[in-house]
Amino acid sequence: MQMIVFATCAAEPALQESDRVLAAALGARGFAVAAAPWNGPQDAFVAADAVVIRSTWDYQKTPDAFADWLARLEGRPNVFNPPAMMRANMSKRYLLDLAGKGAPLPPTMAVEPDPDAIAAAMDALGLAEAVVKPEFGATASGLSVVRREDAAGLAAAAAKMAMPGLVQALVPEITTAGETSFIFAGRAFTHAVTKRPKSGDIRCQADHGGAAALADPPDWAVAEAHRLLAMVSGDPLYARIDAVTLDGEMRLMEVELIEPELFFTYSPDAAARLAGALLERLN
Repeated sequence: MQMIVFATCAAEPALQESDRVLAAALGARGFAVAAAPWNGPQDAFVAADAVVIRSTWDYQKTPDAFADWLARLEGRPNVFNPPAMMRANMSKRYLLDLAGKGAPLPPTMAVEPDPDAIAAAMDALGLAEAVVKPEFGATASGLSVVRREDAAGLAAAAAKMAMPGLVQALVPEITTAGETSFIFAGRAFTHAVTKRPKSGDIRCQADHGGAAALADPPDWAVAEAHRLLAMVSGDPLYARIDAVTLDGEMRLMEVELIEPELFFTYSPDAAARLAGALLERLN
């Protein structure tokens, strides 16, 4: 029986609920699935027939170590997503590259963790209010919403970033329309989930009180998500496009290619499709 190892993290070494659905779908196809933290003992990865990066949700704390770990995996077969693709996706500056290819990104600039630099970026973008976030982050860690005239808020945001990052226009519709995650197996769309923040917040993650529900996005939105994924070079096994979907247009938030929550608890059939896509690659 072939062994597939799902990479997790030392902080949360067990499989997440959604990944247990995927593990069950792989088990139904004759695979064994085990979890092992990327920043723990490496024996499981060495012995695995395939490695799938899943809940490595602490990598942003030690991005250099994680990049080195991915580099060590690059020489072996059957690592998903491809390590080079994941390394390119680690820093949120990839969003600026996608904007250069025509992705509908909110006005965004790279910035150093300095209040004057944040203020200068807001001036350059013509923003009275902005989102500030570090280039390495997960579940909205290090994120702040700032106003240009609030010197104390700018200083606090710079300190919270603790590293270079991005200044980005706030998309206020996220508080009402929410953020929709378009999930792909390979480059085939499988399902979508809309996440909405709690009142008074813009963070949609469950960790911050957000709620999610299965979504039925219009055909144009699915087509636009396909277009955005096509801007990414390489061959992902899985991908998630996060966007705010407005009336006939979309604002890209993230292209998640490393360790996205794939929401298989909302769509077990999608887990079966990803399991099938993995089986095709292994064969």
